[in-house]
Amino acid sequence: MTLFTAKGISAFYGGSHVLDRVDLPDLSDNQVLGLLGPNASGKSTLMRCLSGEKLTEGQIAIDGNTRTDMGHDGWHYRLASMPQTPPNPSALLPTELMWSTARALDLDFSDQELGDQIEDIFKRLGLAEVALSPLHTLSGGKRQLVGLALALMRDPDVLLLDEPTSALDLHWRMVVLDLVRERLAERGGVVIAALHDLDLAARYCDRIVLLHRGKIIAAGTPSEVLTPANLARVYRVETRVSSDEDGRPIVHVIRPLRDVESA
Repeated sequence: MTLFTAKGISAFYGGSHVLDRVDLPDLSDNQVLGLLGPNASGKSTLMRCLSGEKLTEGQIAIDGNTRTDMGHDGWHYRLASMPQTPPNPSALLPTELMWSTARALDLDFSDQELGDQIEDIFKRLGLAEVALSPLHTLSGGKRQLVGLALALMRDPDVLLLDEPTSALDLHWRMVVLDLVRERLAERGGVVIAALHDLDLAARYCDRIVLLHRGKIIAAGTPSEVLTPANLARVYRVETRVSSDEDGRPIVHVIRPLRDVESA
């Protein structure tokens, strides 16, 4: 059982206040939280705060234990993050990158277990055919999938994904998010994903937080958050929201709005 909490999160760049006392919903096993918001809303900064990459005010904890309680290694044993930027193009092979990263992190896998883990992840992500191709020969989308494979290989209790599908076409976006949900069902844990696609967020997330200018505008289920009023306020668009056969919201964007009350 995993419980992830983040309360009162504030962050600064220079003198600019980019996150203002953000409280995320408490997350427990098998839950996916989507972070939504326009560019510069604070999504990536919040992800860096949650991972421990950026100093922050507030408290972030896994099962009641903070990063200070666990220490750097203990924290990163239980939490893994996939950054927005994919692995750099280089002469390294994806399989070499996986093995070298695993050994650098001193993951508690035998060679056989690690090999099986890498093979399974590559197969699920469609990377088996490029496992021995230098990274510089791969497309940005394939390198993004390698970045996800690096995070999944660690089998973390908390997985942070910053725009995990930005370089992928619709098919692979759904493959990635299907895999994330499958792995939660198999081993538990929680996922926090910063996303741009509203309909994918509605389809795959249990909870959504809508950010604007470093503050939470709305938080709750997809149906509670993805309303025409909230979307007009944050994205400055007129929308119509319907429901699919499972009751999940579908957002239909009608037109941009010029005059919207600022958040």
